Amino acid sequence: MPLQPAAYRQSLLAVMTPGRHSTALFQRILRSKTGPTQLAAGWHGDPATSAASTHTLSTSGHSSYASQPRNQRLGQDRITSDGRLITDPQNRVDTDVAQGSNDPAAVGLKRPAGVPATAPVTDPITNTQLAGLVDFVTGCKQLLVLTGAGCSTESNIPDYRGPKGAYSTGFQPMTHQQFMATEERRARYWARSFAGWHEFAAVQPNRAHHALAEMQRMGWAQSIITQNVDRLHHKAGSRDIIELHGTTHRVTCMSCQTITPREDFQCQLEAMNPEAAKAIKRMVEAEQLLKKRRGPLHPSTEEEIMRAAEEGNVIMQPDGEVDIPVRRPDGDVELKGAGEHFYFPACAECGGILKPNVVFFGDTIPKPRALSALSLAQSCDGLLVVGSSLQVYSAFRLAKAAKQAEASLTLLTAGWTRADDIADMKIECLAGEALSRLAKDPALLVPRSYEVAAA
Repeated sequence: MPLQPAAYRQSLLAVMTPGRHSTALFQRILRSKTGPTQLAAGWHGDPATSAASTHTLSTSGHSSYASQPRNQRLGQDRITSDGRLITDPQNRVDTDVAQGSNDPAAVGLKRPAGVPATAPVTDPITNTQLAGLVDFVTGCKQLLVLTGAGCSTESNIPDYRGPKGAYSTGFQPMTHQQFMATEERRARYWARSFAGWHEFAAVQPNRAHHALAEMQRMGWAQSIITQNVDRLHHKAGSRDIIELHGTTHRVTCMSCQTITPREDFQCQLEAMNPEAAKAIKRMVEAEQLLKKRRGPLHPSTEEEIMRAAEEGNVIMQPDGEVDIPVRRPDGDVELKGAGEHFYFPACAECGGILKPNVVFFGDTIPKPRALSALSLAQSCDGLLVVGSSLQVYSAFRLAKAAKQAEASLTLLTAGWTRADDIADMKIECLAGEALSRLAKDPALLVPRSYEVAAA
């Protein structure tokens, strides 16, 4: 089957900051023979960072928090007739408002050492809250865990709706309709995915993922349903995982459903785009030198975005896609040195369109997968939601189903969620901190099978 070229005349890898354009490091790499040491040497100083605080709702009972005023009422996202995703402004947390909050719980909070800027700033979990969480877990015979983007923020992957989330930088994810519509759209997607894959594939699980894997190993948690596409639960050693929205680690043919590992597909893209591959390699080498001097920057203000663009940083979105030098997926600036074409293959089996094995906005979850997740929700006696606003209905319906089956519902999520009114307990803190302390609690250090036998 011949390889399928796609004319991609707008830009191979691009960035747009509000009202101004910048080509920065990637263009310099493409046009020069300068080594990464010289390219990185131009950087000096530390970027100004802002610790966006969030309203901390830390309760252990439904009645005490359900009646509180909600600062963020999540609206409804929609897809237009031409396939564009329109996100309701209420679904985005205003960083400036969060920073200027007079809420005592949001004043004076600091991000713990070693926690990346992508994670929310919250109060630490209290001993009372931890005790309530322990009682909840040990009281369940069939605990189901549902995780969202907030579970991976401590792995340096931003969420969507938080103060440091993707939406706060103007990110608009490509919809299923847009991807399928034209080769140009697909070329644009694969070009950005090609550039960001090296970083996204290297991300490691954090304390939350490891704690959940340990809880499974000890019998205190059974299955995991995740909205995330990063496969960090797999890396941490978890089992019985349903990836509700699929995974970027696989590529699927839209015609014959043949599955290709993303690593193999990346090699095909490298072979078809050798100049871009060389430029990406030099960019990665320069980026690694920069990271030795300070961690990667996930900008949320115009000043930070401009600084990142000038320094040539790579900014990661939750799906691993990237714009160069700043990850703003819908903003383009032509980088002439990147060339006029980006090539990507068709399916080797049937010539069909290849797409990430991910449920894009505007797409539907495969019915067998949706039914399996629903069955787990209906058969559990406890549902622990970690790092999800449940704004997407495919996740919210699982919380509703669990409650309708008389299961207990606990939310471990920073910020307002769609299930606040039906939850039995809600705790707002870092998922990694709370779950790591939970997994180490003496009550959970004994395998559940021993507890059951003793009873």
